Amino acid sequence: MNELVKNEQYEFLVEEIKATITESVFNSRRALIDGHYLIGKAIREYAKENITNLLQDLAGDVGLAERTLWYSVKLYDKYPDLGQLPEGKNISWNKLITKYLPDNPKAPKEEKLIICPKCGFSFSRGGNL
Repeated sequence: MNELVKNEQYEFLVEEIKATITESVFNSRRALIDGHYLIGKAIREYAKENITNLLQDLAGDVGLAERTLWYSVKLYDKYPDLGQLPEGKNISWNKLITKYLPDNPKAPKEEKLIICPKCGFSFSRGGNL
């Protein structure tokens, strides 16, 4: 019977650790998004338009890539209320910049599904092939 109690306690410990890891991942993802939002907001408050030269200067002075700063501005522009971010806890910075900021220059190309007429095998081909 002691083994059964130990197993139940162990299972509880496992679930508690998994929940802690999940919450920590969420918190770190959210903190990164919040930080980029604040960067974008600060840049927008400094300059409303024509920020290309500003981003070039800032990139060198703050140690972030110009593209990263550009994404931060786009995040602020598209989601002025962070409560409107898509996907809830599942959102990440990477997903935001690749899926939800569609006018970024590195957005994935729309994929076209190709089906082989002989065997029926389907595959996708990016728009740039």
